[in-house]
Amino acid sequence: MTIVEVLKRPTTLTYGGDLVEQYSDSVDLSATLIDDVSRDGIQGKTITFAIGSQSTTAVTNARGEASATLILTQNPSNLYTVKTEFIEDASYLGSSDEDHFDITQENAIVEYTGQSLQATPNVNSSEAILVLSANIQDITVNLSNTLHDPYAGDIRNAKVMFVDRDNSNAPISGWIQVADLINPSDNRTGTVSYEWLVDIGQQTSESFTVGVIVDTGYYIRNSSEDDTVVTVYIPTGDFITGGGYILPDASAGQYASTDGLKTNFGFNVKYNKKGNKLKGHMNVIFRRLENDGIVHVYQIKSNAVQSLGVDISDETAQFATFITKSNLTDITDPLFPISLGGNLILKVDMTDRGEPGSFDSIAFNLTDGGSGVLLYSSNWTGIVTNEMQLSGGNLVVHSGFSLGDTTTKTVLDTESNSFTGVEVKSWPNPSDSYFNIRLKTSNSVDLVNIKVFDVTNKLVYYNKFSPNFEFRFGENLEGGVYVVTVEQAGKIESIRLVKY
Repeated sequence: MTIVEVLKRPTTLTYGGDLVEQYSDSVDLSATLIDDVSRDGIQGKTITFAIGSQSTTAVTNARGEASATLILTQNPSNLYTVKTEFIEDASYLGSSDEDHFDITQENAIVEYTGQSLQATPNVNSSEAILVLSANIQDITVNLSNTLHDPYAGDIRNAKVMFVDRDNSNAPISGWIQVADLINPSDNRTGTVSYEWLVDIGQQTSESFTVGVIVDTGYYIRNSSEDDTVVTVYIPTGDFITGGGYILPDASAGQYASTDGLKTNFGFNVKYNKKGNKLKGHMNVIFRRLENDGIVHVYQIKSNAVQSLGVDISDETAQFATFITKSNLTDITDPLFPISLGGNLILKVDMTDRGEPGSFDSIAFNLTDGGSGVLLYSSNWTGIVTNEMQLSGGNLVVHSGFSLGDTTTKTVLDTESNSFTGVEVKSWPNPSDSYFNIRLKTSNSVDLVNIKVFDVTNKLVYYNKFSPNFEFRFGENLEGGVYVVTVEQAGKIESIRLVKY
């Protein structure tokens, strides 16, 4: 009797796929299984690919080649190998291959959304809390970005740090996990914030260059393109006021308004007479066509103004930003308003570009104070709320740093537009009570007509007075911005007055 021992044929498995790929992206895996005796590829064999805790399989073709893809979900901070394995069967011995594999961080998009201006609580304080915040986004959202790829990760895996670029990137905050999503159903865009206590010492103002770094997590971003300049200053007579409406066509959030429907607003925010406390109000009304076929009306009302910052360095475009806690209410039925929540954070940015307000712009951004979820944005770009031009109304941004307390306008001949030597003076401006007005003119006979219009161009006051005396008015006017026309014997001039 002859005993014949049949030996399994030895094999060699060689990995030939990617050795590096970003978190959340697709890695191309491939390997070739060879018969060591014939040196031919072996068909129909299952190959297992494993990277860390993730694995997948593929079957070899006629050339012994197997290929597969795998979406990487693991932490780039760890060390990995890509292991390929063929388990022996009745005819062939098993074989394997193992190579070092790098999972790198995915690219992130950063948009600073926090305060760029913050006044100290009063003129006697050098400290202020500056709210730094940023929206962080997976690169897949921006299709035009050169680093774009189609494989989205979970932005909640990102970590963010605010740093002082002027001080060798000294950390302002620690590493902050992106825990809050702008939209709970979309894990590609999140938000972080940090309250930074700043002391400007003996300075009246001080600016800082703040950078936003994304690192030590699944995502990476560190670019000077994302830097912003923030300023803390001692306030002197800062206030903002205005009213009007916009017509959003790129609203966003859980209560995004319907394109073309008005968002009305009115506000007045200032420091009290002692200069040690902010007070005022913000009222925003927007409209949304719901699934029930009814246009619902929503109201945002402030209940605690938290901060105000004003920048009037550019005379042609004066900027302000303020933050207030707010309530959101469905007021569709005025007899049965429905509360939709409190402790909400309303951030308003605005630019005053002078009279008559046609080119002024404003932005409203309402978020849940606890979760950071976006409830209403008046003009959403996909990652941040931008200002949009008013469709009607006027904004006034004021600071005591540059504006005097007397307004003077020269009266022109309405026919020849030539200087007549006549002047209109009004004071105080701004005022919290009344205004005085006087016409400096050589015409002591003809009475002077005065008309006062509000921001909607509605006539709210009319009177006549003698050109020989000062005239006092405005005690019954509400806080706001007014355009006053003064006319004598066909000569007309307009001035802007502010009551707060």
